[in-house]
Amino acid sequence: MTGKPAQGRGLILAGLACAALWAALVILPHISGRAGVIDGLENRLVDLRYALTGPRSASPDVVIVAIDDDTLAADTTGAMNGRDMLALLIRNIAQSGACALAVDILLAEPGDVDEDTALADALASLPSAIAAAAVFGADGDNSTGLISPQPIFHNAAQVGLVNLSTDAGGTPRYAPLLINIDGELRPSLTLLTAVAFTGEKAVFGETRLTLNKKHVPLDLGFNMPLRFSGPTGSVRTISARELLDALIPDALSGKVVVLGYSASAMGDRFPTPFDDSTPGVEIIATAISQLIGGPTLRRDAQVRIWDAGHAVGLTILCVFAILAWPLSRALPAAVAMMSISMILLTVIFSAGIWMSAALPLAAAIPPALVMGAMRYTQERQQANRSERTVASLRRFQAPALATKIEADPEYLATPIEQQLIIFFVDLTGFTGLSQKLGQGGTRNLLRAFHTLASDTIETRGGSVLNYMGDGALAVFGLDADASQQAADSALAAAFDLARTVSEHRLEELPDEHLGCRIGLHAGSATLSRMGVESHQQVTVTGDSVNLASRLMEVAKTEKAVIVASGDFFQALTRPVHKDTARQTEVPIRGRVGRVRVLVWTQDVIA
Repeated sequence: MTGKPAQGRGLILAGLACAALWAALVILPHISGRAGVIDGLENRLVDLRYALTGPRSASPDVVIVAIDDDTLAADTTGAMNGRDMLALLIRNIAQSGACALAVDILLAEPGDVDEDTALADALASLPSAIAAAAVFGADGDNSTGLISPQPIFHNAAQVGLVNLSTDAGGTPRYAPLLINIDGELRPSLTLLTAVAFTGEKAVFGETRLTLNKKHVPLDLGFNMPLRFSGPTGSVRTISARELLDALIPDALSGKVVVLGYSASAMGDRFPTPFDDSTPGVEIIATAISQLIGGPTLRRDAQVRIWDAGHAVGLTILCVFAILAWPLSRALPAAVAMMSISMILLTVIFSAGIWMSAALPLAAAIPPALVMGAMRYTQERQQANRSERTVASLRRFQAPALATKIEADPEYLATPIEQQLIIFFVDLTGFTGLSQKLGQGGTRNLLRAFHTLASDTIETRGGSVLNYMGDGALAVFGLDADASQQAADSALAAAFDLARTVSEHRLEELPDEHLGCRIGLHAGSATLSRMGVESHQQVTVTGDSVNLASRLMEVAKTEKAVIVASGDFFQALTRPVHKDTARQTEVPIRGRVGRVRVLVWTQDVIA
């Protein structure tokens, strides 16, 4: 009794173990921070979450002074070269009251000594950080060189790296705050500018940076996840052209200024979740904003552990549902769990926590599909077995009974009393025919007779319950909605069957004419299951059945084909065949008194 449940539990446990193993293989690269095959999917899903959660305000303490197309086209720059213009801009930024300056421009090429000196003096007029860039090899992990500003600028400003960590599509995802160059950790332009603005020391922990009492979450390798504020212009931006003409203390006083190019001719542009082309200076400004008070995005070792737990939990739940429940319930449940998971991750992302959406999908979907395919095959096999069982059931039960048993396996477990039309039929002269036909011919005769009886009776809405040698027992009115016309249907079936049998010819004895006798009675009978628990058949019992059976004897003595009781006559609703019947009263074996019957002979039927 416990074999199948135990086997089912074993299969579930084995399936869960395989799913957990798969999840572990997917999770391990994510936990260690290594690039994996799911990164592309994760980037698309994180961009979708940006779109769903919408833009956010950047820190108001950060202002971009952009050297844009208007600045380059201004007449006032015609007499200036690039470094003269930069010197003028920086002096005006300082005189406008800016607290700190980040110059997102590589000053690596040597220039005119006087011009470089003037630019260095301008940089020294306020806390400044200027850009350098590390050069990485094809692996993207090891630095192969460094593009640095000219030495004259090193004494006037701090030098910070402007490298960003981008995905395969070029979208910046992280701003490295410390970068390993030849075994030495070099600070980024973002970090140096934030420190200059706050006047505080940066303290690095394992998963965060503390600056001016603000904790900024970091991912592995001192990488700060970038949280984009919105499309281009989300960080307040002022055209450098305005500063070339006048000071603007109302816009820059007390601010961090990020100076860089945004002109369309410049190649320093990146795609972001909100824009196809965002100036690099705005990416740097966004990172500075995160460090000094703007919205941050947490993705650290602890979040990666949460990702692992989430992925394993979702995988186990989905696979368990598929293995334990029917697929019709399990698949919608698995889809619902994954959908709820994605919704929760979007809500969490809006709160500033970047949990992976691709990881749980990559962990859960493949084993769910594999287990789903296995369950589909299993259920298909079970359905095929059920179909074969039903087909077998239909071979041993009348179609109407088989349908009822399919719908309710407990049908007739408790016997029921019902008004029915009892229909008995048998062949005449069967004994003599069987002697002439032999065993094979007799089997053919019975098969043909049973087929004729079944087809005729079931066509008229009756149900054959039992075949008894050369006879059969059938009932009409099994379905309540057809019970009122049951007697009419039974009489029509009797006439049809009598004609069909008389017209049937045997190949072995073509000159023999077949005949049958039919007894019809209407009354209460008991439908029940007969037999033992392991082997049962549906049958009908009661006095009405006995009376209908005795009418076969009346048919023999009256030389009739069809004999119906008076009760059957009363049950008829249409006058068809009534006027062709001969009425009489006859004794019935085993019963007291005489019974009124209707008799139809072969000549009337023909």
